[in-house]
Amino acid sequence: MKRWGPPLAWAGLIFVASSIPGPAVLSPGVPHLDKAIHAAVYGVLAYLVARARGAQNPGALALAAVLAALYGVLDEIHQRWTPGRDADGWDVAADAVGAAAGVVLRGAAGRGYSEQTRAKP
Repeated sequence: MKRWGPPLAWAGLIFVASSIPGPAVLSPGVPHLDKAIHAAVYGVLAYLVARARGAQNPGALALAAVLAALYGVLDEIHQRWTPGRDADGWDVAADAVGAAAGVVLRGAAGRGYSEQTRAKP
């Protein structure tokens, strides 16, 4: 359970943030900034899921990205019933792009870590 604590906590934070009624929680007036925020948030989630699974191979990394993106879909559905919020397909797309980026970073980090441990005498 120790490995799953961070991704579960992050998913919980996403749920809490998307439960706040009203227009977008972060709306500083910068066009499309919300999509970048979605990508970053779901990139972190995918990275944490991949790390918790110990994912190193492409198939396992892809599964982590899919799980994070599916959570994004569920989150958008959840927002349909949150007063003042709505579901947005473009948010789902940003979530999926972020999730893919997160597992790419995890794959690179995992390779770097395993190369360092192999290099030690």
